[in-house]
Amino acid sequence: MNNLKEINPFKTTVKKSDFGILTTLEVDFDLSAKSGICLGEKTLLATDIYEMGDEYTTLVYTLIDKNGQMQSFVEEEGILPNFFKSPDEHIFVYVQPYDPDKDLDICIPVFNRENYEYPKRKRPFVGTFAGILGNYSILHDNWSNTWDDNKPDKMRAVEFKDGKVKKDHNSKIPLPKDNKIYVGSDEIHLLAYTPKGAIHRQIDIKANVIQERKLTLKVPFFREILHLSFTEDSQLISTKKGKIFLERVSKNGESEVSELIDIKDDIYATFKPEKIAENTFAIRFVKEFGNGWFVIREGKLLEFFYGNKGKKGYKNLLTDELIPMDDEDLIITELHKTAENNYTVIFYLRTEQGAKNKKLIILNRKVKG
Repeated sequence: MNNLKEINPFKTTVKKSDFGILTTLEVDFDLSAKSGICLGEKTLLATDIYEMGDEYTTLVYTLIDKNGQMQSFVEEEGILPNFFKSPDEHIFVYVQPYDPDKDLDICIPVFNRENYEYPKRKRPFVGTFAGILGNYSILHDNWSNTWDDNKPDKMRAVEFKDGKVKKDHNSKIPLPKDNKIYVGSDEIHLLAYTPKGAIHRQIDIKANVIQERKLTLKVPFFREILHLSFTEDSQLISTKKGKIFLERVSKNGESEVSELIDIKDDIYATFKPEKIAENTFAIRFVKEFGNGWFVIREGKLLEFFYGNKGKKGYKNLLTDELIPMDDEDLIITELHKTAENNYTVIFYLRTEQGAKNKKLIILNRKVKG
């Protein structure tokens, strides 16, 4: 296969200040951020760039470092990218080659393709990257069957050998469905909410259940997993009536809750924690009238940024520090680690129906404290 070709599709501006580095990417007609992942001390971002209407689309991969510097490449093998990491920390991507009759995926490395043969096309798997287990990259799908309570979550274990994909192992995870997944310490753990309580399970590479337990959580509707284990303390992020909690669960199932912050308004959604340093996580969230992110380290909230609809900038509710923005009503599309204790937040503009979005805004920030 041929390597990616470098291009320069964006007009860029870079602003440096005490709060971090803001980089703006602009195009002439329209763009759409599609996917992102951490690569070393950089963020890899996939963007569709439209020209002369939606008929002409270019898929572009952009590497952004912690100083806001970037390098872009054009993907010519397909569309609808889905990134994941291999066991040796290289980035692979599922893309759909152009075919008006069939929706099939190929799995290829993003970079260094010169010694890679064109792979066989396969049925698409819409799961997201969950982590590494030995020689396997784990992807988890807990939303494509949301409409049917009797259809389970799915998992794909991508087996690697000598740096190349050897085989995809597809499995259905036994009910209950709608699991959160945690991959760590060479184990795969699941946590699902049921009317009878939370169910914690450990599974193997084929989704066979190794062990399970019922947990009685003090805040039943957990949001995200920081750590999940049968032999160590587990840590969960939960929300209730505008409050955000950290719930610790001992290996014996005993629960202890600490309130992190009360922002008064309900949080509609949170997203998978991004580990940016040892025991340090950044988590983005969505509310009815805005969005933001927060950073937690060893049970302590370090920063909590919130952007309200109709207002410009993101305010740290702990310090009143304001990250100024030229635009209002921004949507956060990605949050990823760059260097240790550094992270990138990627925004795009909320537009009226039919209007074109020509801009992406990228914040590179180092955690204080």
